[in-house]
Amino acid sequence: MIRKVVIVFALMMGQLFALESVPPEEIDGFWIWVALFTLGFIGIVILFLSSKQMLSLKKMYERMFSKQKEIEQKQAYFLTNISENIHNMAKEALEKELKGVSEPSRSAKKESRLEKVKDNLLEATNDLIGFLRLKSKKVKIERAAFDLNNVLNEISGSICSKFSGSKVELIFDIEHNTPVKLVGDSLHLGQVLYNILEHRIENLNDELLTLHIDLVHTEEGIVTLEFSFKDNGEGMSTETLENLFIPYYIEEKKEYRGLGLFVANELIGMMDGNLSVESTLGKGSTFTLTLPFEVTKEQETPYALEEIPAKKRIFILDSHYESALAMKKMFTYFRYDVDVVAKEKFVKSLLTLSSYDVVLLEEALLDFKTLEALKAVKSTKPLKVVSINSLLHVQQTQYLNDDVVDKVLLKPLTQERVFELMKGLYPPEKGEEQEEIVHTLKAKVIESDLSESKNITQESFKVFSGRKLLIVEDNIINQKVLTNLLRLSGMEISIANNGREAVDMVRNGKTRFDLVLMDINMPVMDGYSATQAIRYEKQFDTLPIVAFTALLLESEIQKMFKSGVNAFLSKPLNIGKLYTAMALFLLDESSSVSVEEVVNVPVAEIEYVSLDVEAGIRHSNNNEALYIEVLKEFLSAYGKSDQVFATLVREQRYAQLKMLCLDMKGLTGSIGADDMHEEIGEIYKLLLYNKFDLLPTYIKVYSKELMSLVRSIELYLEHKEG
Repeated sequence: MIRKVVIVFALMMGQLFALESVPPEEIDGFWIWVALFTLGFIGIVILFLSSKQMLSLKKMYERMFSKQKEIEQKQAYFLTNISENIHNMAKEALEKELKGVSEPSRSAKKESRLEKVKDNLLEATNDLIGFLRLKSKKVKIERAAFDLNNVLNEISGSICSKFSGSKVELIFDIEHNTPVKLVGDSLHLGQVLYNILEHRIENLNDELLTLHIDLVHTEEGIVTLEFSFKDNGEGMSTETLENLFIPYYIEEKKEYRGLGLFVANELIGMMDGNLSVESTLGKGSTFTLTLPFEVTKEQETPYALEEIPAKKRIFILDSHYESALAMKKMFTYFRYDVDVVAKEKFVKSLLTLSSYDVVLLEEALLDFKTLEALKAVKSTKPLKVVSINSLLHVQQTQYLNDDVVDKVLLKPLTQERVFELMKGLYPPEKGEEQEEIVHTLKAKVIESDLSESKNITQESFKVFSGRKLLIVEDNIINQKVLTNLLRLSGMEISIANNGREAVDMVRNGKTRFDLVLMDINMPVMDGYSATQAIRYEKQFDTLPIVAFTALLLESEIQKMFKSGVNAFLSKPLNIGKLYTAMALFLLDESSSVSVEEVVNVPVAEIEYVSLDVEAGIRHSNNNEALYIEVLKEFLSAYGKSDQVFATLVREQRYAQLKMLCLDMKGLTGSIGADDMHEEIGEIYKLLLYNKFDLLPTYIKVYSKELMSLVRSIELYLEHKEG
């Protein structure tokens, strides 16, 4: 086409050069013709360029459409198989792990592995509830005072519980200018930090992962904190980065990816924050999160510095130099003089240890020679020796009872834990103790980990009927799971959303509680302070308080019992251990009721037309209370989705229709709604193959199946909740 245009234009120019033979009166008309031809030529060129650009845009659109289809298929596979594949993954991994293992070891290993599988399934179900709450816009961002240390303790406990034995070196690196007393949504902050850390550890082997926290902006009482997650792993490809926040399932590896990041990204937006990701293959990745918070008036004195010694010289040695530098930052925050030595220079440093007051050494480096050198120094001066290890790594702590080692410190650290370490190394002299509990508790105290009662069901808790229970928990999902679990018990249950509410409810005397279940890390007032406030009044000496905690460190456990708790339970919640705790404090020792008498109470079996209850409970970690919560959230988010479906079909909004079907495919499969699941699958196929003209015939089908499912769910909930 261009060639023809050029030829025509050349002929026209030839005519132009022949103007000398044209009479003057014809020249004006000729120039008009030339102008018109030139405009036509320009138009043709523009048309050509436009058509070429349109072709390029069309190809780009086709590539984007193909990519979108691939993402949708991955997401569909993920949502449709969210529970079944976790079970398959667990079974295959377990069989592979147990190959060639002797029968006694096999049995013990199997039980330990199954506990991890349970935790993974429980976590997947909680993520599903979180997903539903986001979809139904029920998630609200709260504003309450909290301590950043408590958030970091909670997530480090949860992370290290899930990834125990990992070789990843996890570091918290906190700048001195970072305020610890903040106002914001501590619960969702913790969830976001946990989900990002979880994703990174799952993708690392033995690399370094640092969470760096810094104050990057402040204005009129509002501070912006930057949470930077940096690792030196393999890095991510451009394609991986593009799909980072899309949940999907890798069939070959039997692994889920992306659900936690999807939830985290949604929450970050709701908290007016921003998340960016940079990655280079072979060099690692960096997730940078910025979030705004208000600051409290307590910022000037977040720690009681008079409780720890001043002017101490500290020596730190760790295999990871970056880890040692992060620890140095923690100690210099309290104005200590700190030296960090590289591992290669340590042998020469042995001769200079006598000039320090506290020596922190990685446990793996505490060999016979080093221990002898430290023992020699300790014979001449009051040197304190601290063994360093990691919460993630398998704990050895063989030197804990050695007369050389005074304390064991487990990474990652927070400023508060360094503060508590120094308090423990230099306790106040006699007569200087600050009285925490001024009288002796009259309720029994169990400082060891509680045993698990076997074969516990919801009916088992009926033995506590008539008792008054106070649940102190800031997580609304945990509140609902606990109340659903105990709904058949006949107990009178009250809820406090933080420690301050709990103290007020106990003190006002309207209800005389028989037991308090106290979460440790909460906003406004944490579990330590709330327990101390309750114990301050002697009339509550007999009130049993059982603490919930994610961070099972010796120092944290001691802190709980010093505050006045009677026992503790670890997170995530174990139903058998919860029953044990309640039985210890609520059943008389002379009680003739045993676990065996209550675990097999028959429950009336009802068949629900559109709901396979057994499958749904199985997908919820065999936790019926959790399943009930999933169903409630499903009704709230999608109980009237037939109206949305009809509108999207009529308005031909097929992209949104696909997303609705993707959501419904996964959710109906997870809750045991097989009929609805099958119909949604048929509708989704029509969308994939662009059979849009057939969609209107499914409006009534969708509505009919949904109404039947909703009715089955309502009947089940009515039956279970009386």
